[in-house]
Amino acid sequence: MRTMDSALLLHSSIDKDPLTLPRGCSGISISTDWILTHGTALGSFIDKSSAISSFVANLVPGELTTVPREFASELKFRVYRERGTDGDFRSNSFEEHHGAIVAAWRCPLLRKTFDEFFETWSFPKSSILDRSLRSVFLLVHVHDSDESIMETSSLEQALSCLLDQVPRNLIRGSSVEIESTPFGNPVFAGSVARGVISNVVGDEGCVIMTDAYAFPGGEGGPLYIIPPDCKRRIISGMVIAPSSWCRGEWVDYTFAANLAPCVLNILRKKNPPRSPIAYHENIDAALDRGVVLVRCGISWGTGVLVDKDTGTFLTCSHVVAEASEREISIVMRPDKLNSRVEAKLLYRTPANQPYDVAVLRVNPRDVDPSLRPVRLSHAAILKGEPVVSVGFPFSSSVRPTVSGGVVSKPMDCALLTTCCVQSGASGGPIVSRATGEMLGMIVCNVLSSDGTVLYPRMSLAVPATTLSGPLREYLRTDNPDVLRAFTCDNAVVRKIWDFYPFLPSKL
Repeated sequence: MRTMDSALLLHSSIDKDPLTLPRGCSGISISTDWILTHGTALGSFIDKSSAISSFVANLVPGELTTVPREFASELKFRVYRERGTDGDFRSNSFEEHHGAIVAAWRCPLLRKTFDEFFETWSFPKSSILDRSLRSVFLLVHVHDSDESIMETSSLEQALSCLLDQVPRNLIRGSSVEIESTPFGNPVFAGSVARGVISNVVGDEGCVIMTDAYAFPGGEGGPLYIIPPDCKRRIISGMVIAPSSWCRGEWVDYTFAANLAPCVLNILRKKNPPRSPIAYHENIDAALDRGVVLVRCGISWGTGVLVDKDTGTFLTCSHVVAEASEREISIVMRPDKLNSRVEAKLLYRTPANQPYDVAVLRVNPRDVDPSLRPVRLSHAAILKGEPVVSVGFPFSSSVRPTVSGGVVSKPMDCALLTTCCVQSGASGGPIVSRATGEMLGMIVCNVLSSDGTVLYPRMSLAVPATTLSGPLREYLRTDNPDVLRAFTCDNAVVRKIWDFYPFLPSKL
């Protein structure tokens, strides 16, 4: 058994009913004697016990609380930790132990973040009790007898050991891996998914957003950073919300607790803060220096700086659809006060026509000095080429969100990728991971013909080669009329952008 690997917890009640299909939850094996898991592990029986419900409701944020002995017997689990590779949780590839929840704490950082940043979001099982579990951590003591002997000092030592191993500084775009038990089904124990750190949000950066896909039942599973050499995994987070909706739109991202601030918060009163551990990866940390937030009325989208000397930005036509009635503004740095400036609309393509492009201009003196123009690629785009998308889905007050993917299909007039794209990312760049150049501009993802299903991981972009000609001519002549070349009347191009004869695009 290896520490910091994932664990499977099966509630001991399944022993009493052999006909019950086992359903468990995920956890992190932080030492031989301790498993860290999420409050959702209580979800299957919290409604059945007023004592447990009262215990959770009375957890004081930031206080580590031991479980009263009178109902500790209800919180027993069988614990499985992998030691082999055949994947059968009933075989010798998994070690089996007894375990019981002996302590819990409510993280004030997570609680504040869910109350504020995620206030308008919805999650599965939205009862008051389920909402109260989102900010709860549980500590399971692993033992080989029916009686669990636990000392507070060993519990704190285990958390301190965990804190020593997690990085303090996370970089967007870093490769990550989630290991969990989808749907809590033992058949899937130890399943992995890979992606990148898409963003870090909330109070003290306590929530990690990733495009690595987790399923319900994966709550409590570990999230690891994968260094470029892929020779080790570095524990960084714990899955807390694999499913959610924002503004009625299905969100295809996974949210994990950032273990560094969450564990440090609970130990701060007992242990002095350690020196920050910085973890760096060989990727372009300045990936979004040319990406800005574009506002038009109450709506927003993403824009890219294409020429700093003239203050010229590119975005989607539908982002500024209300330009005749609403002021257009560009927020140079969402994390910086007073960085919002008025923008002039130079040209936008007509609604529901390719290529859905708009060109904006601001006073060059108002361009934030830290911004750098995005380089448009002139090279041929290869199928399967690794890329990232950059944009502002979900929130207009945090740094851009990054999603990794590949070029699924390059076409002369369109670029299909597997990046996870949501509303608000429109106008953002698709960037080559190899060169850092912009391969295309995000326009839309696929919506089913009846309008009920959105496919976030099938996104369509305008190729950079289509954008570069009119932009280059405008920058040479300073004549906005040359931007009319963005409006395309070609019947073949129109059919492709209508996904003819397949599904209509979301424009």
